[in-house]
Amino acid sequence: MSTIPPLTLTTMWGSVSRTGRWQVPDSISVTSTMGSVLLDFTAADCPHRQVEVRVSCQAGKVTLIVPADWAVDANELAANGAGVTVAGEHRGDPGRPLLQVTGRVVWGGVLITDPQGARSLDEGELRRRERHRDRRH
Repeated sequence: MSTIPPLTLTTMWGSVSRTGRWQVPDSISVTSTMGSVLLDFTAADCPHRQVEVRVSCQAGKVTLIVPADWAVDANELAANGAGVTVAGEHRGDPGRPLLQVTGRVVWGGVLITDPQGARSLDEGELRRRERHRDRRH
């Protein structure tokens, strides 16, 4: 039994995140309605063999940045008019956690990526913003 209490993150028209060093419980519930949620497990402390992330996303975005040595299973994540992307490398090294992602996404998106993929996305977003800024001037 975990001594870390379950984590519930909810946003509507806003954003919420857990980044840097934080304690990962074995149960996380994420609700995003027209908002964005970022969970970065890269520097997090996770004493568990398995972590369940339950997602309810409506016209929102959920991003999970997962270390490459963790395993990821998102086969029970249903998408209706939405995109679910598992990108990058997730080796599932012995003794490292399994991230079990379940739930439903409607008119939104879930991205599960490793830190390298997240950096590439950040760089792409910066280039997109620069192009947009250049068009206005």
